[in-house]
Amino acid sequence: MEKKSFAGLCFLFLVLFVAQECVLQTEAKTCENLADTFRGPCFATGNCDDHCKNKEHLLRGRCRDDFRCWCTRNC
Repeated sequence: MEKKSFAGLCFLFLVLFVAQECVLQTEAKTCENLADTFRGPCFATGNCDDHCKNKEHLLRGRCRDDFRCWCTRNC
């Protein structure tokens, strides 16, 4: 009887362990759009990031090579 209960307990732990390993974490897709209300050339990413987060309520912002502010949002 003890062997059956021990085997059952081992099987239960095995199933729980495998179930924990199968959980996948996925990230949301993000898209970049030109900032709607940012004016002027973008030199400091901090200013662009603050603008996108506080004024446009998006995830983040960054200056790109074209000196414009691009905001990142979930698609």
